[in-house]
Amino acid sequence: MKALAHNPPLAWLTVVLAGAVLPALAMLLLRDAPAPAPLALIGGPILAVGLMGIGMIAAATVGRFWIGVLLALLAGVGLIQLARVFGMPALPHPFSTGLAVIVASFSFAARGLLFARAMAGNGWLMALFVVSGEAAMLATAAYLPAWLLTLLPAQWASTAIQTALTGTGTRAASSALIALGGTAAATLLVARLWPRRWPYAIMFSVWIGLSALVWRHPGPPPPRADLAVHTLPSLMARPSNVAPQSVTAPDAATTSALARVQRQIEKWPAAAEADPMQRARNLLLIAAVPDLYDSEPLQSHLPGLVAAELKVRIPAANRAAILIAIALHPEQGSVSAREELPALGLPANLGDEAPVRSRMALYAAQMAAQ
Repeated sequence: MKALAHNPPLAWLTVVLAGAVLPALAMLLLRDAPAPAPLALIGGPILAVGLMGIGMIAAATVGRFWIGVLLALLAGVGLIQLARVFGMPALPHPFSTGLAVIVASFSFAARGLLFARAMAGNGWLMALFVVSGEAAMLATAAYLPAWLLTLLPAQWASTAIQTALTGTGTRAASSALIALGGTAAATLLVARLWPRRWPYAIMFSVWIGLSALVWRHPGPPPPRADLAVHTLPSLMARPSNVAPQSVTAPDAATTSALARVQRQIEKWPAAAEADPMQRARNLLLIAAVPDLYDSEPLQSHLPGLVAAELKVRIPAANRAAILIAIALHPEQGSVSAREELPALGLPANLGDEAPVRSRMALYAAQMAAQ
């Protein structure tokens, strides 16, 4: 074991495997999965593991904080570009995604530096153990209690990145970003004052306190890909299949996001389609696609925005007839505008058309009855 601990080539091999090869392999395996934009749906966990694998283990191997940060940032950019090659839509929130990647890189590299200071040549082994454990928890998150996930910096990073990929941006996951940044600062303090042990009390207190913040203000729930195809009769029997329209006023961040979407609709070619039937389909996609991805808090406020746009852009004389026709025949017409939704700051939708057509029909029926 001692020989392994002092073998830098083996340490760098683990950096490459944990931070690049395994996340890339996960993307390759999921590229053809039967779900809409699967890489966008689970991009948060994949990127979080990649950043953690490279940033933490590299910093622990060389004992240099900035090397861990730089390599993690390069890995983040590389993995995002690879996901784009494999079919992930364009980033709807580039700034939010970049901010989440930067803060996570700082946090993971700080922990790696502390391992290097505390365990000398064996620091990379501790980093590898931590990365493996947190990656395994992310992979089995659906089966773990929420309080346990709240304690994991990897989960914080996953939430912040995922919200930027398929939600309203990192403002909806601000508690996770604050937790990552706060623990990074506390960890760097401990590393700087090493070998003094008293700063550990500060670090653990900060960790518990920020975990409580994340528990009290959790980010949006993970996105889902609902592949069930519903028909109009099932809608009448179970209207809850569609995300309900919110009856409460949106918070400040959601209000800002809605205003941005509305401004972009004015310039969106699909909203000015000559054929009113197709124009209505395009507008319904604004509610249908975010509903597929469960992109709260914006999701439940978008149907109201779409209903208002339909009233403005579809003549009142035939609006109800158009919506009923879409609800009864969702297989007709084009849904290619789903790929252009990033122009509105919303996630795109690729792959099988059936789920989004189903959601479009449900919203059409709901709005025809209003």
